Amino acid sequence: METTVLAPIDWLVISAMLGFSLLIGFLVKDQASEGGVEGFFTAGRKMKWWLLGTSIVATTFASDTPLAITGWIAKYGIAGNWFWWGGVLGSVAMTVFFARKWRTSGVVTDVELTELRYGGPAAAALRSVKAFINATLVNCIILGWVFAGMSKISESFMDWQWLLGNSVYSALEAVYPDVLLFGSFDNTLTIALLVSITLTYSALGGMRAVIITDLVQFVLAMGMSVLLTVLAVSHLGGLEAMWGGLAQLYPADGSAVSLAGDPYLTHERIAAFVPDFGEGIVGSLGIPFSAFVLTLGVMWWSSGTVDGSGFMAQRLYTAKDGGEAEKGALWYSFANFMLRSWPWAIAGVAALVIFPRPDVDLAAAQFTQCLQVEAACTEPMRECLDNRYQCSIPEYTLLYREFDATGQEVFVEDRERGYPALIRELLPAGLMGLMLASLMAAFMSTVSTHINWGASYLANDFYARFINQQASEKQLTRVSRLATLLIAVMAIVVASTVKNIGSMWELYGGMMAGLGLPHLMRWLWWRANAWTEIAGMLTGFSLALANYVVGQQGLYPAGQMSIFPAFMANHAIHVICWISLVAALASVTATFATAPVDPGLLREFVRRTRPMGLWKNYAEGFAPERSFVQSLKYFALAGVSIYAGMFGVGYMLRLQTWLGLGLLALCVVCLVLVIRGMGQIDADH
Repeated sequence: METTVLAPIDWLVISAMLGFSLLIGFLVKDQASEGGVEGFFTAGRKMKWWLLGTSIVATTFASDTPLAITGWIAKYGIAGNWFWWGGVLGSVAMTVFFARKWRTSGVVTDVELTELRYGGPAAAALRSVKAFINATLVNCIILGWVFAGMSKISESFMDWQWLLGNSVYSALEAVYPDVLLFGSFDNTLTIALLVSITLTYSALGGMRAVIITDLVQFVLAMGMSVLLTVLAVSHLGGLEAMWGGLAQLYPADGSAVSLAGDPYLTHERIAAFVPDFGEGIVGSLGIPFSAFVLTLGVMWWSSGTVDGSGFMAQRLYTAKDGGEAEKGALWYSFANFMLRSWPWAIAGVAALVIFPRPDVDLAAAQFTQCLQVEAACTEPMRECLDNRYQCSIPEYTLLYREFDATGQEVFVEDRERGYPALIRELLPAGLMGLMLASLMAAFMSTVSTHINWGASYLANDFYARFINQQASEKQLTRVSRLATLLIAVMAIVVASTVKNIGSMWELYGGMMAGLGLPHLMRWLWWRANAWTEIAGMLTGFSLALANYVVGQQGLYPAGQMSIFPAFMANHAIHVICWISLVAALASVTATFATAPVDPGLLREFVRRTRPMGLWKNYAEGFAPERSFVQSLKYFALAGVSIYAGMFGVGYMLRLQTWLGLGLLALCVVCLVLVIRGMGQIDADH
């Protein structure tokens, strides 16, 4: 029989994981049908902190995440993780200021809060527009990125032609529309299968099935990530040998260069936790220092997700009570940054030693020459080109084909593929299948969240609100399941056509920048009204869309990289921050130019959520569980705790033991203070 990468036991393990996910949907199907839209999308509001917090972590752990981090480490060093480490502050802010409020508000979706907070026709229009944007554009951007990551993983392993046979495979390939291809047909079959299973258990079991499968999927994905990292380090002889090998391959004098003469990162830059800045610096994040400062000082609070809006809020209002929501958010913050960072970071470093960049660069040149000159091909190279599943050249896994400026097909190094290359090189039969199953689980966890999240808007904020307000629970459950199917189909169609994810994320970032301040104002200041959000949203959307369209048409004036003058913006972060500033001015102006919210609505909102901040006499009798000043203290303590713990683990892995232990001690002390302070609220009530 023709050989392939995966052994029969690997296929069996993968099938078992997929079957388990389906089983969960059927087991909780009847419970999901209880309570109509609210029961379907909030899991009956009975979830404990560890379950909902783990579900949020699982959702943000997509299959593309370890690949992206592996690529960042090759290009920027460990400091490349600051692309997401800066999110600590936003995560902590969501935890201490808003997590309880989402649960006590009693809403089913975050956009439903607009009518609870403001009331009137303007709030109803705002609710419907935000629901449509979140259900369609936001979902499709995110899922497009996630699908692309799963494609890179599956293409080295999932040999569907071997599994299905030539006749069945060819018949399916002939009828499948090319417009919906995700790279190769093998990748497409893998994604289609995973999305179909995810859709099934999400539609049957609703949020309850999503959260339960998230828990199992996260434990599997995290456990296998740690195992792969341990095996990679052991393969190199331990941590000391890994760092030593890194120093030999990428010396401090910068003498390691590509065939084109471009320098690779030195081992010092690869291991550094603090980034370099400026143009032309090898290992810099590609951003000026001002943009990095804005990331930590502005970006986290100027985004529309600063208060947890979106799928995070959806998890928070599944909590048993406000205390469970807050503890779940805190657990997510620690698990997301402190636990997840290092298995992927160390695996990325190990990949640079196991698959040295000079070797991969040479392999790319040799395979390119093989494409152009038949005599340059060796037998193993021909085998790789004919069937990647039988390829015996490890470096080939890190290559992909593209067309250069002259239209000639060439092979190029892709360090993101270093992660699946480690799987293929280091894991034996059985464990390889388990590792792939874990990455599929991570993929399904993210997809299930966004399918369920998008469907909640269509069912709760369109159908139940505007189309049929008298719908029965049975009708609402049926509509919820149909909405789940609609969102899944829409995501596949749109995601398969997205070509430039980076530009789409910049568009989305600019749009969300218009909602950061309005989302804070609605929780912290009585004077905010629906026009506060409308002005911010329209300004942010208009500026972001104009910047995107002008850029796509190549119409920026000479010397500019955006619609803003060069002296104002020379990086995308600058652009997003300027959009947030203009939108903030528009929001404040609109607030004072329009009438305040009806006092009765304000008092009801305060009664239900007990918000912090400036609420005049509307807060009489409804004081917040914790003052704004107290929350600021816990915000600072939790932020210090997470960063200290994260870097404490990092220094331990870099064999700087005493510094690592000191930071971990600081982490524990701050964490104890935060947990005791937060727990006192529930003890007093």
